[in-house]
Amino acid sequence: MVIKVNINYDRCRDVIVLLDKYYQNKDHLAAVEYPSNIIYKSNEYYLYMFYSCLLDYGMRSKIYHHNLIETYWKYPSIFNPNYVVTMSEEELKDILVSHVHPRYPNVAVKKWMMLSKSLLAYPNLVDYLNTFCCFQDLNDFIKSISGYGQKTGGLLIRIIYDSGICNFREDLKSIPIDRHDIEISYFTGIIDSKKLNEKDIQVLSDIYILLGEELNIRASVIDKYLWEVGNSFCNKKKCSECPLKVVCCVSKIDK
Repeated sequence: MVIKVNINYDRCRDVIVLLDKYYQNKDHLAAVEYPSNIIYKSNEYYLYMFYSCLLDYGMRSKIYHHNLIETYWKYPSIFNPNYVVTMSEEELKDILVSHVHPRYPNVAVKKWMMLSKSLLAYPNLVDYLNTFCCFQDLNDFIKSISGYGQKTGGLLIRIIYDSGICNFREDLKSIPIDRHDIEISYFTGIIDSKKLNEKDIQVLSDIYILLGEELNIRASVIDKYLWEVGNSFCNKKKCSECPLKVVCCVSKIDK
C-alpha cells in the first residue's frame, strides 16, 4: 500500500526554529562516544565508528554505546578487521552477545563479519576518506558497504562529515530519519501519518534540509537537534521540559 504523507512546511520551520533556539549554544550535541584511548580522527577512530554505527538502531542508544566501549576495553581485537576475519562466527557471537547485547544477535554477527571483510580493502581509512571531494563520494562509499541501513549509514556519514576528514565543504544532502524522528514529526504536526514509506522518509528529510538552508542551519545540525530532543525528552517522557512542548500534541495531552 502506497502512503502519500502530507507535510506542513510552516510547522516544520517552527520546529527547527524552536530546536535551534534551545540548542544553538550547547556543546557536544548528539556526540557518539568512543573509548578514551582512541585518538580522534585516527585510523583506529574511524574503524571504531564503522563498527559502532553498524548496530546503532537508535533504541537505547546510550546503553548500546556504553556496552560497546566496555567491550572494546576487553576485546579490542574485534574492532580490527584483520583479526575479525580469522574468527569463527560462534566465537564472535559469544563476545557480542555476552558484552554488547545486540537486539538481533545472528544478524549482528553476520553484519560484523561482512563489514570486516569490506574494510580489509581500505588499510588506511584516513587517507581514503581524505580523497572524497564531494558529499556524493562519501554517500556512495557508505552505501557500497553492506550492512548499513538508512539510519545507521546516515549516522556514519554525519560522523565522518563532522570530523572534517573529507576534502569538501558542501553540506549533507540527507538526514537519517528514524522512528523517533518520524514520531517527533508526527506529534508536532509536521506530517499527518506515522506510516511512511521509503519515498515519504526521503521527502521529509529533504524538507528539513530545505528549510534548514532557508534558516541558515546545516543539515548535520538539524540531525543532531532531532537526535537530542528524542533522546533527552521523548525517551524519558520529559514533555514538560521539552523545547517542542508548545507544538507537540503529546505534551498537550500530558498536561
